[in-house]
Amino acid sequence: MDIEKKKELWDRLKNEPERAYRAFETYRNLPSAERTLIEAYREHVGNPHAAKPSDTWSRWSRQFAWRERAAAYDAHIDRLREKSMEKVIQQQAEEQARQLERMRGCFNELMTIAYSEAIEYLESEDFVQQMRPQDVINIVKLHFEVTQKLGNTNTQSPDSVVDWSEDEQRELDAILEEIDPEEVQEEPEEESNEDEESVEDKEDGQD
Repeated sequence: MDIEKKKELWDRLKNEPERAYRAFETYRNLPSAERTLIEAYREHVGNPHAAKPSDTWSRWSRQFAWRERAAAYDAHIDRLREKSMEKVIQQQAEEQARQLERMRGCFNELMTIAYSEAIEYLESEDFVQQMRPQDVINIVKLHFEVTQKLGNTNTQSPDSVVDWSEDEQRELDAILEEIDPEEVQEEPEEESNEDEESVEDKEDGQD
């Protein structure tokens, strides 16, 4: 069983003749800022120089409330525009959220790769010779800071200080312990070179 469409105020009225409704449509479809009875009449009859609407048009406009029905139609169009805009804004917001999530996923992946490579390099034989200890500490600290901020973006301000966990502190301590012995081994060599230079200077002075 078909459900009859609800009649709107701007639809054809039961007692409204076909000719009167077609005339009203011309009036209704004009932009609201330009909508006047004479402008609608000129467009409808194709005479841009008409001085005034016909008496029949004037009677129809009063009898069938053209002005009120056209205003109701304008309000209907405005509501449709608002709904369309809301839908567009919602779609844009959803798309931005998806893009942000993709960017966040890529960033996390890059940070994970960088951290893994840093750890791998820390375990290599060339680490102590080619990288300063402070560089390594900064890399590890940066990873933990970014990870914590990404995991709790709502409660942590950009300037807040990251608290290190016990596991993270032990990991840094282990790195420093590996670094210190190497530095100690390098220092005696420098002192030995300085002693040799001092002896040579004394011998040259005696000659």
